Amino acid sequence: MKKTIWFDLTNVPHVNFLLPIVKRYKGQCEMVFTIRDFAETKSLFEKRIGKPYIIIGGHQGGSKIRKVLGVVERIFALNKQVPPFDIKISCGGDASNIVAKLRGKKTITFDDNEKAPNWRYAPFSDLAFWPKAVPTEKLRKQWFKRNLYQYEGYKENFYLADYEPNAAFVESLPFAAGADGKKHYVVVRPENIRANYVEGRTSIVPELLRELEKRGANVLFLPRYETDRDYAQGVKGVYMPTEAVNGLDACFYADAILTGAGTMAREAACMGVPSVSFFAGSRLLAVDQSLVDAGKMYFSRDVASIMRYLDGAKSGEASMAQSIATQKEIFGKLDEFIFGE
Repeated sequence: MKKTIWFDLTNVPHVNFLLPIVKRYKGQCEMVFTIRDFAETKSLFEKRIGKPYIIIGGHQGGSKIRKVLGVVERIFALNKQVPPFDIKISCGGDASNIVAKLRGKKTITFDDNEKAPNWRYAPFSDLAFWPKAVPTEKLRKQWFKRNLYQYEGYKENFYLADYEPNAAFVESLPFAAGADGKKHYVVVRPENIRANYVEGRTSIVPELLRELEKRGANVLFLPRYETDRDYAQGVKGVYMPTEAVNGLDACFYADAILTGAGTMAREAACMGVPSVSFFAGSRLLAVDQSLVDAGKMYFSRDVASIMRYLDGAKSGEASMAQSIATQKEIFGKLDEFIFGE
């Protein structure tokens, strides 16, 4: 009898990350999908995975009390609506981990954010994957004990191993080709100003877009929230898609990635594309800091400094060796855990 895997996706990056796992165990396992209605998670899931799913929960705003209540509400909703399963897989997963444990089922989690309150789900995770770039002692303090497995590379390497560029993507962009016959553009993705880790900061995106306009740059602007669209008001050369785009294609064909979000910055860095993070938190995650230290990512919230970096930045030839090795290592551990019982 086939085992049933429950996948719980609560944020946009989870779609690309979990896709290789869905593909690998298709046919070997039955699958159940739940999605939190947040940003472009639902639309990207429909485009990239396209399986039947259940929408449970949504964004709870900036209130800490509301967020806690939202987790509690989602626990009850998941327990009521999710059909029987054998193993749960998610990125993080406060609510889904608790539901799995209430039902006496195994849980697998992936994470790379050591600053989040991971202690809320760590004790309920039977197998917790983390990059080696995150110090083990920090994870032990968050209650990751014998369940912890740390791998080489970054979580972005895991799904980049399967990535195949789609030339139709860049052709669809409404930018004129340059003298070399190619469409040149930079990607701008705003910070998550609504996040709890941002203490009264304002976005640098409006200033960033104005500086790029002065340079005559084409900008693929990927708003996080509807209100982010106001940042580009009256700025020339900016294109905002009307639906979710494949961020990997956006990175691969870009001249540079400028983002307040870590995932896209790391994707670009792993691809060898000039990567700029203007993360709004007080301190970079360990995975981002390790890429900055390695010279694969640039961090600054000063627009003038970012512009100077772009002046000298060049795309490099990214080796797929690390991505292939990372994926092989993770799948080896997953196979052992899922089928080794």
